[in-house]
Amino acid sequence: MTRRHFSPALLALLTAGPHPGATAEEAGPVFVFETGNPPWKGERIPLPPSFAPDLGWKGVEEIRFAPGMFEADAPDFFSYVLVFSLQPGSAIAEADLERELLTYYRGLSAAVMRGRQQTVDTRPFTVALGPQAKAESPPAAAPDVTAYTGTLRWIEPFATQRDQTLHLEIHTWQHRDRPVVLSCVSPIPPDAGALWKSLRDIRARFRFAD
Repeated sequence: MTRRHFSPALLALLTAGPHPGATAEEAGPVFVFETGNPPWKGERIPLPPSFAPDLGWKGVEEIRFAPGMFEADAPDFFSYVLVFSLQPGSAIAEADLERELLTYYRGLSAAVMRGRQQTVDTRPFTVALGPQAKAESPPAAAPDVTAYTGTLRWIEPFATQRDQTLHLEIHTWQHRDRPVVLSCVSPIPPDAGALWKSLRDIRARFRFAD
């Protein structure tokens, strides 16, 4: 099967436009991911991205894709670890997370589908989160995290262009004066596969270089 890799960074270039609020400081901070072998490849883009200019958050995004991220028949299809490091004062309460993530994924799906000369109705997309009583495998370098679990229901635009439910585990905390949002994401339910051990191990070892 030929792999189709339409990454958000490439998409940002293809949907060229200004990055409101992106400044030189978005080159930092430096994240450390330990993903094992084979390494999970990734990318880094400023927030808001050009595919979701209405995103209320500003800062920087970095992502690590599972090896089969864009292969619809792979056991780790559309599974990844995503970190947002946000400008000081950014709101990351539960309602803020739901709103901003919904904006992000609506923009992503619409932009990719538009690149395929297709349209998608993003109004039915939903993000629903709830607090997790005890954070599972929190980042060792984060002393005090708030944990959420939930789902995203959307149209997956890269490989299938079909309805997809993504399962989310989200940890938030403050690194110095910057809010951090770390998401583990997969269509596989968290209690139904070894993949989540890999996602959680990456999360547990995540840290800042500074």
